[in-house]
Amino acid sequence: MVVLLFLIMVLLIFPRQFLPDDSGLFLLPVAAEIFHDSLILHTDSGQQVIPIRQNKKSGLLVELNTADSMALLKVRGIGPYYASKIIRYRERLGGYYSLKQLKELKMAYFDVDSASSFFCVDTTRIVKRDLDSLDFKAVLRHPYLEYEDVKMIFKAKQQYGNLSYRLLEAKGVLPGYRLKKIKPYFK
Repeated sequence: MVVLLFLIMVLLIFPRQFLPDDSGLFLLPVAAEIFHDSLILHTDSGQQVIPIRQNKKSGLLVELNTADSMALLKVRGIGPYYASKIIRYRERLGGYYSLKQLKELKMAYFDVDSASSFFCVDTTRIVKRDLDSLDFKAVLRHPYLEYEDVKMIFKAKQQYGNLSYRLLEAKGVLPGYRLKKIKPYFK
């Protein structure tokens, strides 16, 4: 047991004290050595600073709203099943507005928090849908709305005529927490 502890100290701990930080010889790199502090996205609406770190070694940074399955497969822990699951959910939502939305997928073998440094989200890529032009089934497909919510929305459409997110908010058709969740997705 003592010999094993000695070997661990010699191989992992002591070299950190004597070799330069960028040597890359260690199994347990320090997070501050690998990542930048932020990413700057240039969009049509101007410059947006995202508090996401980019991996210096691999240069891998996957934008969730435009990534295809091949880009997602490059992230460690994501296989073909999880990649297709992420893309299908993105299509149902209309796009991701936060990295936390990946947790809604309940991926048992992928830790979203530890891999968050490999992702960024460009919220300008979210597809906003017009509530007035959608039918019942199309609105029901949205993952944040349940059957009863959609019934209340279409009851409001019959009552008020034209339907929009602002009308839902002004008339209090849905509870506040539900309105907050669907705000990025509907006009």
